[in-house]
Parts: sequence; C-alpha cells; structure tokens
Amino acid sequence: MADHRAYLDAEMAAARAAPLARRKALLVAMLIDAYVDRLFAGGGMGEDILAFRAGVAQSSAPLGRILALCAAGDKTRLAIESVTVPLADYGRLSVEDFMVSLYNDHSVQRLLLVSADGTRHDMLDTLEGAIAALDGIHGAPPAHRKGPAGP
Repeated sequence: MADHRAYLDAEMAAARAAPLARRKALLVAMLIDAYVDRLFAGGGMGEDILAFRAGVAQSSAPLGRILALCAAGDKTRLAIESVTVPLADYGRLSVEDFMVSLYNDHSVQRLLLVSADGTRHDMLDTLEGAIAALDGIHGAPPAHRKGPAGP
C-alpha cells in the first residue's frame, strides 16, 4: 500500500502542475479507485466489495464523485470550461491565470468534474478531497507524505 500511495501522491503533484490535463487527472482518479479496491483486498472490510465501495462513496462526496467517474456508467465526465473568477478571489490566482482572466472577462479555464445530474466540481479540489477521505477510511495506512496544496 505504501508504494501505491507514493505513486498516487506523485501523480497528484503532476496533476497540480498541469491543472488542465485530463489524462493526468484521470490517472489520479483511477489510482484513487484502485486504492479503495486494495483497501478492501487487505481484509477486514466485509465480504462484499460492492457494498464496501458504496459505503466508501457515501462517506465522502469527493470520493463518491471519483468512484462514479471511474465506474463510467452514470455519465459523470470531465470537461474543460471557463469559470468566472470573483474579484475577491483574484489574490489567489496564479500570475498566469490572472493575466488570462484580464483578457477573458474575468474568467479562466478549469478542469471540472461534471456529475450525472449536471453539477460541476473543480477536479483538482475533488481529487484532493478524495485523497483526504482515503486517509479517514478505517484500515487505511496513514499517508506517508503530502504534496503541496494546489492553488
């Protein structure tokens, strides 16, 4: 599990470095999904993997969204869309995003997870939330390292 977690953390850092890269975000999502399966396989999580996964999905909204994306059956998908940045949030933008927003009517592109019901969630925030939720699952080994916080 430590090797899997190290790979997950490294790929999350790569996704943060390329915030519009669908492929990198999908890799992190699949590693999260596989981590859930490995937790179950480690034992002590019951006898029904589907029931375990359903419980995990219900325990954390971000983790539930990632598991739905990986299941690929409920039309959850990734999309790159422009989002409006409130003026109050400008101080949190990177220099690059700030410059883009100036020329694009206060909007920047973001990678979003679009749920089956059409709600949109920032993908990097969702991945971060899902990884944090993994740490709270009973039987999960503690994270051995954390990457830097994203913008």
